[in-house]
Amino acid sequence: EEARFVAESILDYVKKGGKFADNAVLYRMNAQSNALENDFARSGISYKVIGGFRFFERKEIKDVLAYLCVINNNNDDLRLRRIINEPKRGIGDTTVNNAAQIASELGVSLFEVFKRADEFASLSRAALKLKEFCSMITELTDLSENLTLHELFSEIIDKSGYKLALINEGIEGKERIENVEEFASTIMQYEMENEQPSLSAFLEEIALVSDIDSMDNEDDKVVLMTVHSAKGLEFGKVFLVGMEQGLFPSNQSI
Repeated sequence: EEARFVAESILDYVKKGGKFADNAVLYRMNAQSNALENDFARSGISYKVIGGFRFFERKEIKDVLAYLCVINNNNDDLRLRRIINEPKRGIGDTTVNNAAQIASELGVSLFEVFKRADEFASLSRAALKLKEFCSMITELTDLSENLTLHELFSEIIDKSGYKLALINEGIEGKERIENVEEFASTIMQYEMENEQPSLSAFLEEIALVSDIDSMDNEDDKVVLMTVHSAKGLEFGKVFLVGMEQGLFPSNQSI
């Protein structure tokens, strides 16, 4: 609701002759840009993120999205390559390249070769790890038939070991966990807004938002940044979002 209010206010301001660049939106942590970016992309508002990546360009978001894509379509070789060793499973590039060559020669998907890894000499050393990975993906694919999207997402980050890997990164992984949790809230928002939510439809919507996101290259853009990054800067019109107990200031500060 906050993001929608900000988007509508900016559009109204621009209609009356103002510039996008006159507006700045400030928040406490980078993960909060997600809701804003979604609404801005849908509303055709040009923006730039200062001091951080756009939400869907962040590594952890690309990773969890790749998991969803592979579960939606096991034959998505590009996304499969991204997650096969994410988090680390001891499956190196040489193994993946060997598997890709076999897949090309046989005219099958990479996933199919991973499943049958013990049949190929060049994959024998990593065969057990590859088959375990495939079993996990198959289990999650089966679960996707019966679970809600947000339940499925929770299973993915747990069963894949992705959440644990971020926790083990300590302070460095904390912000990345916040981003993953923010992505989970995007899924819940999608489920609330759609009568018949599905994984494939959700991925289509995300792809659309990401595409619109990178379309506009004009300089007249709304600025998104953390309050910390904004120190000493001035803007004509400023929105402060996320002014909630435990968030601003953070629970740690309290």
